[in-house]
Amino acid sequence: MILLGAVSAAHPKPPKLAPEAVRWTAVSIFEKNSNDDLEDQPRMNLSGAACVPTTPKFTSCLIANDEKKYAQFFSIDGNRLTPRKLIRLSDADNDPDAEGVAYDSGFFYVIGSHGRSRHGDSGNRSSYAIFRIPVDPTTGIPSFEPDEERVVAVVSSSRLRRAIRDGDIIKKFFDRPLAKKGVNIEGIAVRNGRMHLGLRGPSVGGNAFILSVDADAVFTEERDLKSKVTPLALGRNTGIRDLAAVEDGVLILAGPTRDEKVPYAIWFWDGTSATAKPLATLDLSSIGDGAKAEILLPLEEDRANTRVLVMFDGVENGGAVSFKLPR
Repeated sequence: MILLGAVSAAHPKPPKLAPEAVRWTAVSIFEKNSNDDLEDQPRMNLSGAACVPTTPKFTSCLIANDEKKYAQFFSIDGNRLTPRKLIRLSDADNDPDAEGVAYDSGFFYVIGSHGRSRHGDSGNRSSYAIFRIPVDPTTGIPSFEPDEERVVAVVSSSRLRRAIRDGDIIKKFFDRPLAKKGVNIEGIAVRNGRMHLGLRGPSVGGNAFILSVDADAVFTEERDLKSKVTPLALGRNTGIRDLAAVEDGVLILAGPTRDEKVPYAIWFWDGTSATAKPLATLDLSSIGDGAKAEILLPLEEDRANTRVLVMFDGVENGGAVSFKLPR
């Protein structure tokens, strides 16, 4: 099933926002060190994060990188990010190219790109997976001891491959290289039993795409995925770089599909309709060259504003900055 996107001409031009005057720091590096060059270290390739709604807030969060086979728990205290235990996601030959993290109802979810390697256009079957990690919904603490060397209590599924192959419009771009508009998942949000997957590519006719499925069915073979593809008119050469569930819908971090001159922006989507509302264009002039905004993490929200943390692939420890978005 497909919902036809429409250009939201009725929306006023969103404001261009500079980051808040808050200096965010990481207490230590996001693990782990290796003999790799700096550009291949996990702390330089952070790509998705989410937190359990604990009390106090942000005591249990999970962050993933797109270069290794593990994710890492972390916490946030004021303006400090504290990396904690590593958790192994996969024992596959290649890394799962983890691109997004979500939390809902006692589970963290980590999504692979479901696309071909962007470096050399090689196949990577390991990327066609999604992982589910159980944690206590009150404390965010797993009932098992996370292990960085072997997979413990992490369940994986490859069912999303079929949803992509059968999806309206996007099926034509399955298993193509990103340079040829290939499907590449970068964002995930889970809300009200639905798993929403934001596609960096393809961008077709000014539309980016969200693939939505039944969250439980992804890990239950006999259940119908109830797939739906929603095109959203975000702009030419614009893809989805992350998704984040909020109280009344889903925030979209949008940016270039590859290296096009497309500004990073944040949109609001209600989770069902065929249009999204632009909230802000991000002024990232203070961020280093080559930084790619890939993590959108809600911090606070009320009727007037939503405060978010944005982190970057290509900046050490994510280079976190925060923004206050008008709603």
